[in-house]
This record gives sequence, structure tokens and C-alpha cells, in this order.
Amino acid sequence: MASANRNPNRSSSVYLGADEHWHGRVTVGERDDGSPDRRHVMSRSKSIVVGKVRALERLRDSGRVPRPGQAWTVKAWLEHWLFNIAQPSLRSSSFAAYRFAVEKHLVPALGRQRLNRLEPEHLERVYQAMIEAGARPGTAHQVHRTMRTALGEAFRRGYVSRNVAEVAKPPRVQPDPVEPFTVKEMRRILDAALTRRNGARWAVALSLGLRQGEALGLRWRDVDLELGMLRCVRRCCGRCIGMAAVGRGVGRPGSARNGCGRIRSWGRRSRVRASA
Repeated sequence: MASANRNPNRSSSVYLGADEHWHGRVTVGERDDGSPDRRHVMSRSKSIVVGKVRALERLRDSGRVPRPGQAWTVKAWLEHWLFNIAQPSLRSSSFAAYRFAVEKHLVPALGRQRLNRLEPEHLERVYQAMIEAGARPGTAHQVHRTMRTALGEAFRRGYVSRNVAEVAKPPRVQPDPVEPFTVKEMRRILDAALTRRNGARWAVALSLGLRQGEALGLRWRDVDLELGMLRCVRRCCGRCIGMAAVGRGVGRPGSARNGCGRIRSWGRRSRVRASA
């Protein structure tokens, strides 16, 4: 029969130990082997121990208790997340952006910090230091998005009790105004492109607004010169993203076939040069 002074099984306890420190123990769940997961806190102050016990109880009741075991550092978690979790599911360009944010900014600034002790203010100081060092707000936003994604995965796995990057405020981004080419400027670009072996790239990019990777990823087999269609526009990583019509010559009257005529002539010249 349990003693009248003994707490029921698995309830929290606070007591003064023989080492003259106050100790607190809280059962927060079960370990993988089925044994109780009982956490321990201690201090010379009883009030501090009581506060820590109550905090653990709140985490337990909300289902946000960090997993047992050695705590991750920011460096160790970011590197594990980057190479073992993120990389297999990312395009090469997205992985490169994440890796730059981790290795250039996050690890040097926060790498030795315990992951479960990270606070929003730590991240905000990193963003502010980046801006003061000359980085653009957009770069700080990329670092913020990287950390938010990495901490989101740590939260889902129980390594942290909250995602502090969702609380931290990144710098405000003011988009740069877009100044499109005038018709005169586009005509000059096309005239200059006529003298180059890869001039078709510039004609198609200007006509359809392709990004550089999409234009560079085009192959002649993607172009139907009779129908005036690009059957598949590829990025540099080779992912198919859609179809588009080859439009009119820029700033000049005529049908889509007129624009394709110029591309056809470029294609003939490029193939002749390649075979020479």
C-alpha cells in the first residue's frame, strides 16, 4: 500500500535532496521501449524548480514535449535536415538556395546554439546583422524561409516545442520596380542577336518572357515551326512546365509564322555552323 505522503504513480514531484538542491520530476509520456519518460529538473531554489515542473506539465498536456536524448545544436540539425531530409526532394536550384542560407548565414551566426533553446530574438538579430553588413532584405527573407522550413520539420519530429521562426519578424522587402524594354530596345536586341549563333534564344525569350534557365533548356525538337508552338518549355533542370505559342515578331506586324521564320533561319545557320 502506498504511503500517505507519497505521490501517486506518474504524478509530478518536487523534493529537497540530500545534496541540498531542490529536484523536480515529471512524467511526460513513454519512451520507445514502453518505459515512463520521466524528466528531471533541479535548482537551489524551490520556486525555480516548481516553475520548471509546471512548464513541463504544460508542454506535456499540449503534446509539445521535446523528444528525450541528446539535444541538437542548430548546426547539427540544419546540416542533417539539409542533406538527409531536404535534398532528396528538392530541385537543384532550391537546394542551392537552402545550402547558401545555412552555410553562409545560419551556421556561422547560430551554429553552437541549442536548437531547443532558440528564441525569435536570436533570428531577428541575425537578420538585422545581415542588413547592417550590406545584405538585401530579400536575402534575409530567404534565410528566414530556410530556417522556418527546417524548424518546421524539427517541430513535427518533436525536437522542439515550437517553431520560433514563425514568430520572428524578418525585414520588410520592398520589390524593385520592373522596367520593361521599349519596342525600340527590343528591336535593337533582336538585330544584335541576328549576328550570334544562339540568336534564337533571345528571340524566343523576348517573345514569351522565358527565364534564362527555360530558354537555355530548349531543344530544336521542342519547337514546331509549322504550328508556331513550343511543345515543352524546360528549365535548366529538365522539368517540363508547359506549352506556349510562338508569338508575333516583336514590334513588327505579321503572324506567328513570321516569328517562326526568323527562328527557322537561325536554326539552319546554327546547324550549318555546328556541322562545319
